[in-house]
Order: sequence, then C-alpha cells, then structure tokens
Amino acid sequence: MGTVDPEGEAARKAALNSEDYVRLGHADPGHRRPGEMYWTYHQKKIEAAGYMLRPRYHEDWKCSQPPWNLPRSWFEVWQITRISPLVIDATRMTDGKQVMLKRTSDADTGEELNISRLFSSEEYRRNPKNHCIPLIESKRLEESQATLLVIPRMRPYNNPRFRTFGEVVAFATQIIEGIEFMHGLHIAHRDCTGQNIVVDPSGMYPNSFHPVKMNRSKNFHWFAKSYTRTQRPPRYYLIDFGLSRYYDPAHGPPLDKAVRGGDKSVPEFRDYPNGPLHNPFSTDIYYLGNMLRKDFINKYYGFEWLEPLVADMCHENPSMRPPIDVVASRFAEVSGALTSWKLRSRLVGRKDSFILGPFRWIRHVYRTTGYIITRTPAVPMPRDEPDSKA
Repeated sequence: MGTVDPEGEAARKAALNSEDYVRLGHADPGHRRPGEMYWTYHQKKIEAAGYMLRPRYHEDWKCSQPPWNLPRSWFEVWQITRISPLVIDATRMTDGKQVMLKRTSDADTGEELNISRLFSSEEYRRNPKNHCIPLIESKRLEESQATLLVIPRMRPYNNPRFRTFGEVVAFATQIIEGIEFMHGLHIAHRDCTGQNIVVDPSGMYPNSFHPVKMNRSKNFHWFAKSYTRTQRPPRYYLIDFGLSRYYDPAHGPPLDKAVRGGDKSVPEFRDYPNGPLHNPFSTDIYYLGNMLRKDFINKYYGFEWLEPLVADMCHENPSMRPPIDVVASRFAEVSGALTSWKLRSRLVGRKDSFILGPFRWIRHVYRTTGYIITRTPAVPMPRDEPDSKA
C-alpha cells in the first residue's frame, strides 16, 4: 500500500466540501453516489434548519451488504432519490410534514425564488386556477453558495396510471388552467413538459408512501394504502420555475432567445442556439400539446376527439398556435361533448397485455358500478382549495 499524500487528501476533502464534487463523480467508500454527497455534507446544517433527511444521508451512516445476497432493492437503506442530484426528500421536524428540498445556486435563485414567492403569495395562492407548486419556505444554508427551496412532497402526475378518460379530462383541465393562470400574470413557464407536472397525493395516499419506492409504505414495510383518482380527486401542479420568466406587456410582444427545456422537439429551437428570437408563450403551448400527444394520444386508444386541438397546439409555425385562453375554451368544448359512458370508460394502452386485459376489464366494471351507485362524478375535480404555504 502507498503512503497517504497530505496534499492529495486535503484536495479530496476540499472537493467533498464543494459543489464540484457532484460533477466530478468521485466514488465514496460508504456506497453513496456522487450526486448524494452534497446532501451528506450539509445534513447537519439542514437538520439545524428544521428538516431531517433519511438516515442514508447522515454523515455517520454505513451501509452493509444485504443478507444472503438478497437484492438491494428490497432494503430501505439502498433507496436513492433519483429525481435529480439537486432534489431530495426530507421531513419537517416540527410536524412530520413530508417535503422536498431543491438546491438552487446563487446565480439561478433570484428569478425562480421571486416567481415561486409570487405564486405562493396571499394574493394568488387561493386562486382555484393557480396550479403552481406552493413554496413552503426558502432556507439559506450557512457557508454555502446555495438556497434550498422547500415544497410539499408530490408524485409524478402519471403515477399511479390513469384509469378512465374522465380522470384524464380532470388532469388536462387543471394543467391548462395552471398555464392560463401563469400567462395571465405575463409569466411563461418555458419548460412545462410532463416531467415538470406533479400530483398532490395526500388524498389518494392518506398514510403517505416511501419517497423512492412509491408503491411501498412510508416505513418501507408494506404496500402503501391508496385510492383511485376518481375516489379521491387530486390537484395537479406545475413545478420547476428555474427557466420561467416575466415579460412586461408594456415592452411589446414577448420575444426571447431559445432556452431548451426537457422537450427538445420544439420547431423554433431547431437552430438552437443560433435561431431567431421566439415567443415563449407559444412555446409553452407546444410543450403542453406535445405532452398530451405523447402521453395520451400516442399511448392509449380512444383520444381521437383530442387530436385536432393538439395538432393546432403543436403547429410548426408558432404564430399559428392558439393562445392558452383559446386552448382552454376549445378543450372545455370537446371534453364537454363526451358522454358519461365515454368518460367512465377504461383507458386501454396500446402496449397493454392482451392476457391481463379481461381481468382489468372485470375489475373496472365492478369499480365503475360502485361509482355510478354512489353518484361519484365521472370527471374527478377536487373540491378543496389549493394547498397553503404551510
């Protein structure tokens, strides 16, 4: 074995203490991944700020190999937050509220933090069309070049899967409302793709769930108790305002340079990064339409009624795309024409198993009969107000 190089060891510790460690990809003998090391290093500071990370991210944590060579996925200690190295799950120590922490650098914090605070302000947070994720608070960590944004813990909008056309109508109605709310404040999201849409799981999962293996209970011992979207209508939210911007209407039509989000198929971005200026509000319309096309029209049978609207939303020429208020009006018209039978019909995926199909159909009929008897609405819209900042 070679001798320890003091300067090299000092450099290693300095890298561990910096945000560069995440990008450099150093291995850690405790089996933590590079993207986890920032959270481990700041765990005590985060705890002092009132939020507790899972034991995996504590400095003194050591992970042993699973017994009898069992799969690591069976054990909670091996569950890694995979959303992004910039995001991690946590628990608020004062009341046990499940939250997510998002790390933002000084260079990026200002605009995102200001926009998040605006949406969560007393003036707007109770607006029923406000589907922007509420900001609980922001925390500046000592000796760190980052601010933590604290938001409620959510689930991906399509987890669990949609079961009926009515559930999809409720989802699309809310997200269109959310974009309409943002555009009404002259703010373009600029990355409103499916990965930046979530669902509030508090009704569907009354006892919560594990933040990584979401079908498991919070303590990882059992399957999480859950209800369908029709039984417990959820609210959907737009998240991640890191690319969002306010455009002063007094300065004329909004034009901006291309900033590519999660969807790289936007027609006006084909010459990125040297293309002409574009209207970011029209790009939002494309993002939303393409999400509906990829995640519903192309994935399930029976969405022919939505195709004309989506085709216009994804028009090659941005100036030919309808504004969000027209999208909202047209969607209300086409979805309002659907019969109750259609709205309660089961979604059949284009890649679903033919073997499991009959069993799913029988279960769907049994469940739907109960909905009809109890007069449960076919379009499950939430009745409660948007979540508060608390």
